[in-house]
Amino acid sequence: MDCERTARWNLPHLLALALWLPVGAGLLSHLAPSSATAIWLMLCLLGFGLAERKWPYRPDWHPFAKTMGVDAALLLAAALVDGLLKYGGLWLAQGLASLDHDPGWAAAWPLVVAVPAAVALGELGPYALHSWAHSRWGWRWHRIHHAPTQVNTSNSVRVHPLNLAWNVASRGLLWWGLGFSPEALAWATMFMLLQSVAVHANVQGDIGPLAWVIGSAQAHRWHHSTEPEEALNFGTSLPLWDQLLGTWHRPAEAGPKEVGLHR
Repeated sequence: MDCERTARWNLPHLLALALWLPVGAGLLSHLAPSSATAIWLMLCLLGFGLAERKWPYRPDWHPFAKTMGVDAALLLAAALVDGLLKYGGLWLAQGLASLDHDPGWAAAWPLVVAVPAAVALGELGPYALHSWAHSRWGWRWHRIHHAPTQVNTSNSVRVHPLNLAWNVASRGLLWWGLGFSPEALAWATMFMLLQSVAVHANVQGDIGPLAWVIGSAQAHRWHHSTEPEEALNFGTSLPLWDQLLGTWHRPAEAGPKEVGLHR
């Protein structure tokens, strides 16, 4: 089913970006980073879930109750994986950073430098593994994320536990090795969680020139195309590595004709 966009701007995404700093500051001032980032994720899921009901890009992409149940179960599985990794998921590096070891290069960087650097470098390992996950061997675990024939907020958390684990390790160990401060990692984590939900949200409009700098729903929908040659854009938070390594795909159209498993 083709869909013509009726909104020029993806206002929910732009609003979430505007709220990232003030809401994040409020959460981090009262809560531990792991609690603050968990609450932020829940707020993002709720906010974008409501927005896509009000301004859907494609009405036929609303999640079915059955698929939402699967997504919820996989979110629980992700939480269990977090527990097995002690400090959990995207928060692994925050726990490692609190250990007693010599500070790395990034420890003294001001937040205005450290946070963008943590996001960009935190995307590199998962980008490479995401590209590999579309190969014969990686696809057996990654295909669960592409199984739905819609792209929406619910399936933003649909990930195989092993897929989550390799993303965690590749991101967290690099962050730890470079010595980013726990505060910088908290801000980077919150931004990446926001982006992970926002690029999957079934919301009309785009984010204009910002899409050349940060991930967007319009670009990420192409990654879920059933046509392998369209299913590029392996970055989530940023298009940086796609742009540098030749996997950036952003046609003028708002999205592919069909999404789901590759043909």
